[in-house]
Amino acid sequence: MLVLIVPVFLIVGFYRYLGHETPPAVDTTEVYGSVQRAGQFELLRPEGLPDGWRIASATFTDGILRVGVTAPQDGALQLVESANPASALIPAIVGKDARDDGEATVAGSAWHRYSHGRPGERAIVQTTGNRTVIIVGQGNESQLGQLAASLRA
Repeated sequence: MLVLIVPVFLIVGFYRYLGHETPPAVDTTEVYGSVQRAGQFELLRPEGLPDGWRIASATFTDGILRVGVTAPQDGALQLVESANPASALIPAIVGKDARDDGEATVAGSAWHRYSHGRPGERAIVQTTGNRTVIIVGQGNESQLGQLAASLRA
């Protein structure tokens, strides 16, 4: 048994030493192209995030763009954009018991903070024109703000 365990530990250690523990970032080109072709809302993309941030997933289904983002210190966030009405989108994404805790300014733009959604998660929401943007997840307030401030058309 020891003959089998030692090589496994060596392989795992070598794998980690080479830096293969962090999964690769997802290429969002195709998903963003689908959003633009649909033409339902003006697409915002996260740009210029510091080291340690990574796009982990991206999907566009039923008019809703969902981008999974990992931030340093175990921040797991989701960026959601849609032309669906905020009154329907917020309960579906943030949680049916979500409560608007008032306005907050992030990078010079007005957002609304939400609490009492899914356990352990925070959210900020911005509705402009026909687009609703939601950033929700287990990140801290600073991480929510950093992701919001990085959004560019």
